Parts: sequence; structure tokens; C-alpha cells
Amino acid sequence: MLTRFFGKSNPVNFLILGAALGLSYAGYHLYVLQPGWDTASIIKLIGIPVLLVFTTLLLDFIVRKNNLTRKNTLAVFFFATLTLMVPSIFENSDLIIANTFCLFALRRVFSFTSERNLEKKILDASLWILVASFFYFYCLLFFVAVYFAILRSPNTKFRQLFIPLIAAVGVVSITTSISLLWNDTLNWFSDISLSIGLEAPAYNQWKLLIPASLILTGIVWIIFYRLFKVSSMMRKERPNFVVLIVILLSSLGVALAAPIKDGSELYFIIPPLAIGIADYIENSDSSFLGELVLWCALSLPVILVFL
Repeated sequence: MLTRFFGKSNPVNFLILGAALGLSYAGYHLYVLQPGWDTASIIKLIGIPVLLVFTTLLLDFIVRKNNLTRKNTLAVFFFATLTLMVPSIFENSDLIIANTFCLFALRRVFSFTSERNLEKKILDASLWILVASFFYFYCLLFFVAVYFAILRSPNTKFRQLFIPLIAAVGVVSITTSISLLWNDTLNWFSDISLSIGLEAPAYNQWKLLIPASLILTGIVWIIFYRLFKVSSMMRKERPNFVVLIVILLSSLGVALAAPIKDGSELYFIIPPLAIGIADYIENSDSSFLGELVLWCALSLPVILVFL
């Protein structure tokens, strides 16, 4: 039933999933975090749900534009349910903003398979990642996916490898100039935290350990599934099929580098993992398995609330 419902691209699907994310954030913000009614809290209460809904639409656009799955809302479904499994994501608005910018970058990375305006696409992807790094520094690890996609391009030119570096120099120069004008200092980068959290006490709780285990299992499952299947695919279909693996591994690196591991860092893994799971469900020979996975994904966010 769920496979049939979310196996179609209906506007009502986006309405349901977007409303679930937006209302869940509002409920968590009001009843768990219980902030004061200052201007910043009101802006977050309104702005972040809108951003979450926009992110679901952006993810669907990426999937649809690059033919990563068929025309359905399975990827958006898994994105929403996996996010709801880890409500600590709602506590970190900077991370939510950073992940949205990373999705803009990945939108460009997936489009590298088309040779048209490739240098412009590389520049755009690099700039989005650099902007994301101001909110979450280790988003820079997504440059691994950028360079991999460049090298996978059949007509890679040597000068294209320098475009991300040029983008970095440009962003650093502009940021330094703004810091000098507004704060009269060149030392803006001193505020960047380069620490990597080595302890994760939050993962001792079942509420986080269960979804984290499922996400880790999903990563291993999707990587091996794609590696075994890639040899049987047509050559023109392989690039993005393999690029998703690199993006998934890059997002795992971004999460592992988090200074504070409270579960919110898993948000970077969820978009590429959702695409991978959706693709697997579509191509699975067992309709029962697909239905079971969807029901588990739907019920777990509710079950975890009562743990």
C-alpha cells in the first residue's frame, strides 16, 4: 500500500511529508527546547520549517533532474522519515542551513555528466560548498565528491581541477575584505572550530542508537549493492550511480568530523542515503521487502518517541 502511494509523484505526497517535517520541528521547538519568545526564536520557528519543506522539494528536483530514481516520492519519503528519527537535528539550525547549501552543490555535481557548461557547474558547486562551510566547517569534505565527478568526466581538462581552488581563494578574499571593513580585523578565521569530537555519549541512548545503527547499516547495504550492480549497467548510466557512493562516503566523513556528536550530524548522510534506498526499493524483485522497509521507516519515528 505504501509502495503504491509513495511510488507516484503526487502533490499530496509532498504536502504530507513537508507538513510532517514542519510540524515536527515546531512541536520539538515549542515543547522540548521551550525557547523564549524573542526575535531569533520566532524567526527560527517560522524559517526553519519553511527551509525543511524547501529541502524536500530541492531533493526531489535533484532526483528528478538527474534521473537518480523513477518518477516517484520514495526518496523524499525516506528523507523525511530518517530525519524524523533523529529529532536532535531540529536543535541545530546552522547544520540544517549548511546541508541545504550542500544539496545545491550536489545538484551541480550530479549534472557533471553533461558536458555543457561544465566549468560553470564546477564553480557553482565549489561556491555552494564554501558557503556551507561557514555554517559547518567540515562540509569542505564534499570537495572529494566534486573532484571525483570531475575526474569521471570523459573530457576532463587539466585547468578544471583548479576551479575549486580559485573559488576558495575568491571566497576567502571577499570574506577577509568584509571582515576588515566591518570589524577592522583580518583574523576572521579564528572563529572557525577545527576540533573533531572523539566522544559520543549521546549514542548511549536507544533513541539515537537505533536510528544511527539503521543509517550505518543502510550505508553499507547501499554501497555494496551499487558496487555489485555497476558492472552490469550500461556505460552511460554508470557515472552518477558511482558518484552517489562517493557522496555517501563524503557525507559520512562530514558526520564523523563533527565537533559535538549529538546525532544532528547524521543529517548530512540522510539525503544521499534516501536516494540510494529509494533506488534499491524500485529495483528490488521483492515487493514484500519494499513494503516492509517503508512501514518500518514510517513507524520508527513514532516508536522512538516513546523510548
